[in-house]
Amino acid sequence: MDEQAQLTASRLPAWTLAICACALIVFLVPGLATLLVFDRAAITHGELWRLVTGNLVHLSTTHLVYDLASFLIAGTIIEQRGYRNFPILCLSAAMLIGVAVFGIAPELHFYGGISGVVTAAVTYLCLHGVSEKGTWRWLCAAMLAGLAAKFWIEIALGESLLLAVSTETFVPVPLSHLIGAITALLAFVLMRLSISTKFIKSAA
Repeated sequence: MDEQAQLTASRLPAWTLAICACALIVFLVPGLATLLVFDRAAITHGELWRLVTGNLVHLSTTHLVYDLASFLIAGTIIEQRGYRNFPILCLSAAMLIGVAVFGIAPELHFYGGISGVVTAAVTYLCLHGVSEKGTWRWLCAAMLAGLAAKFWIEIALGESLLLAVSTETFVPVPLSHLIGAITALLAFVLMRLSISTKFIKSAA
């Protein structure tokens, strides 16, 4: 494990807590969800911020709890292990998810939820983990395999695996999970390339 990835249990997961707090505020403050939700008609008329902020909007208490519990766990581990560029990953995932939903899923007039960003965080965490040693490496490899199986099942079912056995009424968007995972993979590869380039330059 390199120095950047040393576990620091005392490190406050500031970005994770801030994003969770934002999602909670959006859920609790009347009118904010309406202003921030992904609304295709509003985006078409220039309200482009909704492409990103729609990820903070949740449509029920269960929806909020599922997403924030998952994000809190993944984000806390990422920040405590010192994995780089987590805020950039979250913002990039949110942007790309919004753009992908707008461009690829024209049938969706409204979209909300941070599950795609959660998927990006979990994927990013696991990609870092498989490059380390010991039990953590194999745990992360198993989680990556589980994510791959989840994507396949969601695409086959056309809905979230979790909600396939739930009574929730909101419509899941597996596309957002796939885009989140792709964003994490790209971020991880770019980070590794950047580190390799710096190492080569310093050795030259």
